[in-house]
Amino acid sequence: MEKTLVPNSNVLVIGAAVVDVVIHTDTLPKTGEDVMGKLEKTIVGGCAYNVRQVIHRFDVPNTLFAPIGKGPYAQLIREEFMKQGIPLVLDDDSKDNGWNISFVEKDGERTFLTIPGLETCWKTEWFEEIDLSDYLYIYLSGYELEGPSGEVLVQEVMAKKAAHTKIIFDPGPRAAFLTPAVLEALLQPGTIVHCNQSELSMLYPAGDRRNPGFVEKAVAALHAQTLEAVVVTLGKDGCYYRDQHGSGYVSAKKVTVVDTIGAGDSHTGAFISGLAYGMSTEEACRLGNDVSAEVVQQSGGAWLAGSSILSK
Repeated sequence: MEKTLVPNSNVLVIGAAVVDVVIHTDTLPKTGEDVMGKLEKTIVGGCAYNVRQVIHRFDVPNTLFAPIGKGPYAQLIREEFMKQGIPLVLDDDSKDNGWNISFVEKDGERTFLTIPGLETCWKTEWFEEIDLSDYLYIYLSGYELEGPSGEVLVQEVMAKKAAHTKIIFDPGPRAAFLTPAVLEALLQPGTIVHCNQSELSMLYPAGDRRNPGFVEKAVAALHAQTLEAVVVTLGKDGCYYRDQHGSGYVSAKKVTVVDTIGAGDSHTGAFISGLAYGMSTEEACRLGNDVSAEVVQQSGGAWLAGSSILSK
C-alpha cells in the first residue's frame, strides 16, 4: 500500500479476545442426532482481537483494549498475547475469559456456540486505564454492547472520546439484542457503521431484506442518521457503501471458500486500515474485499489469527 498514514491515525479496538475451538463437520446435528466432526484447531479469536490483527498487519498504530481475566482460557489468551508482543492493557482477575465452538460445514459457513466470560462484563473503572482522546478511530463490537455492558461502553466511550474521533460500529450477529438506548447513542453523527446484510436488517427492521432495493434503502436511512459512511458486506458479491460523496457496489474476487471464520472481522480491519491511510470509502471497501477473500481461503481465519495454540 503506497499511501501514507493520516497524521495521528491511532486506532483503539475495544472488545473481546476469546478462545475459538474450530470443528469441521459435514453437517450440523439436529436435535437428538449424533454426528461426527474433526477438531481442526484451538486458537485465540474474538471480533476485536481479529480486527486488531488485520490493522496491525497494515502497520497502523493501534491499541487492543480487551480484558484478560483469570482461568484456563484467560491463560491461553495471555500466553498468545505474550508470544505476539501484544500489550496487556486491561487485566482483571474476577473471572475467566469466554470461549466458543466454531462449527464449519462443507461449504465453509460457520456456526458459533458461545460461552461468554469476562469480556461481557465491562466496568466503568476499566476506562481509567486508557485515554480515549488519543485515538482517531474507536472500534466497537456488538458482542460487548449487549446487556449492561453496552450501557457502560457507550456511556464511557461517547463521553470521553475526542470530538474528532470516529466510531467504527460493528453490530455483529447479536444486533437484535442491543437495546434502543444503546443504538440511539451510537447511531448519530460521527459513527461509521460496518455490518453484513443480516445485521443491516436488525438495525433497520422497517424493511424486508428479501425485497429488491432493501440494502440501498436501509443504508440511506442509516447514513441520514450518522452522516458518515455505512458499509454492508454481501459475501461473494462484495459490499455496498454510502457516504457523503456518493454510493455504490464494490465487487469481490471470485475465490474458493474453505472457511468463513473471521471474514467479516478481516473486512472491518482492512477497511479501518484503509481509512487510516487516507483512502476513500470505496477504496477502503475494496481493500476489505481483497483481505477477506484471502481469509476465507484458509481454515480458522489463519491469515489473521496468528499461531494456533493447539492443533490436530
